[in-house]
Amino acid sequence: MTDYSWDVAPSFAEEDRALVEPIVRRMEELGVKVYYDADQIVARWGLNLVEHIAETLTHKVRYVLMFASRHYVEQSWARHERRTAQARALEQQNEYVLPIKLDDTEVPGLLSTTGFLDLRVHPPEVVAQAVVEKLAQHRAEFTASTPITPESVAALAREKPRGWEYLLYVGVLLQGLKELESKYWEHFLRYAPRNGTIEHGTGMELIRDRNVLLSEIIAVAVEALFTPATQEAAFGQPGLPGDPDRIVHLGRLYVRTFDEILDWGRGIHGTSYALEPARAAARLQAQFADQQLRAMHLVAQNLRQVADTLVERLTAGETINVTVPLVFEVDPELEKRFVEAVNRL
Repeated sequence: MTDYSWDVAPSFAEEDRALVEPIVRRMEELGVKVYYDADQIVARWGLNLVEHIAETLTHKVRYVLMFASRHYVEQSWARHERRTAQARALEQQNEYVLPIKLDDTEVPGLLSTTGFLDLRVHPPEVVAQAVVEKLAQHRAEFTASTPITPESVAALAREKPRGWEYLLYVGVLLQGLKELESKYWEHFLRYAPRNGTIEHGTGMELIRDRNVLLSEIIAVAVEALFTPATQEAAFGQPGLPGDPDRIVHLGRLYVRTFDEILDWGRGIHGTSYALEPARAAARLQAQFADQQLRAMHLVAQNLRQVADTLVERLTAGETINVTVPLVFEVDPELEKRFVEAVNRL
């Protein structure tokens, strides 16, 4: 873990100081080390402040709290701080700039997709507590790409930053699906290596068996693995912490279900067919898995986008949806083509 001199540094326009200072003082009461210019008068005396601020924001603080407002965009000194912070943010993989809106002014270089708090909605106490939670997340040294080991899970569960259950679940999903990315891509290329199975006839028995198998994979997931009761057992009841071991287990079951569906399609694509009509029907059947695979893959990608801003989003009252989409539906046009292909057999 990088050792910083300060946990946070507020970056704001002088006109907004009266809004910023109560948050600074509350953070200090909560044990946050804050680089605040009004407390650094002696330390800054005689220094080249342009160089000093650049060095501080680039190397000595973990986060910059960016208080975004019309004044912040217009003021030249605030503009220097903003550009310095954004330059570091470009080079750093983890989040660094934590925006707090004071009005609806658009800040140049700040993406609209960045998670933020809003001082018009969230009082100083909420903002200060959110910073404390953010620091706890980093003390655990856990991100969505942290390897899932007993040690890393224990560290995260010990610190318990807000939303840690979601962060752990996201890590399991993203890492598991990353290992399956080539299989996922090959499914939509309609490719699989030969598996040694050769079908000399119409393949109708195989088609019936595969329909039953895919239906069973989905049914088991619906009825046993991803029920509300299962989710509650892992993530905990409202207001209560989750169970890290069960969260990891549930995430791995998600990945396993995804892999089972991929293997189902892979078995079709890897089979050799003596009759071209049998091959054509089977290849259409393999596409029955497309919508389910895309939906499950999309959940993981959406969770990836919020993984680094969980504290902000939860503080802002946003609901993080980890529900597994089980959408075993077949496009009507695909189903029509499949039925026609089967009738030709």
